Amino acid sequence: MLNNIFFENDTLLLKSRVLKIKGQNTVVALSKNQALLVYCLMNKINEKTLLIECIWPKENHDLMDARYNQLIFKTRRTLYKNGFPSDFILTLKGYGICLNGDFFDMKEKKYDRHANLRTECFIL
Repeated sequence: MLNNIFFENDTLLLKSRVLKIKGQNTVVALSKNQALLVYCLMNKINEKTLLIECIWPKENHDLMDARYNQLIFKTRRTLYKNGFPSDFILTLKGYGICLNGDFFDMKEKKYDRHANLRTECFIL
């Protein structure tokens, strides 16, 4: 399935395990689970339990909290190290995570990845 991952909108392109910000030289290679996570978020799957089911479908979901938290941490770090804003992925306390909607409002503008953006979730 991973080779078939594809998502595109006005701002982002996710193809297989590569995520790119269109119109900028910002590209990142993701791990298999990181690509699945971003793909899920782009497709409005934000709830923690649903994310766990999508990424680790055959695992005992009660034991996945540590893996889930580690995946979120590593994905944020990987994205940031490759030029994505630090708040590209937002935490929804007690629910899950989402993509930062403010980032997607900046279709034609350059962004400052260090700037504090509003913290609204992106829903396609």
